[in-house]
Amino acid sequence: MATKAKAKPKATKKAARGPASRAKSTSKKAKTASKSRSKPAPKVESRRTSVAAAVPARSTSPARVRSKHFASAVQAYEAGIKLMHTEDFEKAIKCFEDLVTEHADEPEIQERAKVLIHACEKKIQEHARTVLRSADDHYNVGIADLNRRSLESAIEHLQHALKLAPKADHVLYALAAANALQGNREQALHHLKQAIHYRPENRFQALRDSDFQMLQDDAEFRQLLTPAEK
Repeated sequence: MATKAKAKPKATKKAARGPASRAKSTSKKAKTASKSRSKPAPKVESRRTSVAAAVPARSTSPARVRSKHFASAVQAYEAGIKLMHTEDFEKAIKCFEDLVTEHADEPEIQERAKVLIHACEKKIQEHARTVLRSADDHYNVGIADLNRRSLESAIEHLQHALKLAPKADHVLYALAAANALQGNREQALHHLKQAIHYRPENRFQALRDSDFQMLQDDAEFRQLLTPAEK
């Protein structure tokens, strides 16, 4: 009787499952990868876009039209600034005052000039409080006040200068001019007479000086300005 051939031993389940399991695992990974690729990438806002968004849109209003004298106004303003830097505050004030007078069509520059005029005046006052020691110191501040038509302050400083230099003809002349502008006829003539006494050339300067306008028709004033006959 023929014997039945033995059946080949079945492969262990573990061995049979090995390749299939790996195949399934691989397919899962593939699916996972495909899913991850199919998801849209998170939107990243570009730096360029954010910066552009932060910049305000340009105004559509028309630009301010500058006057034809704008360049000269700027030059005058810069000249005044340079004088301030060199601490020549008197000339700086004059420069800014001329700018305000001559450039009414540039209100922005005018306003800045007015602020700087005030700053220069404060500097002069500070300088006067701390440095005034000599007749020339008081004279210089007095002349600055005279030019600004701060007549009371001018006369006060010029009187201080005269106490320190009683025969200084330029101080006497300035006192005469300040008193003439203030309407003090007697004081103006008194100081002018002394100024001419110490320096006769002062009579010719007074003849052309607009500060003595109020005395032009005064007989004593005109006599002072008439050279003595030799």
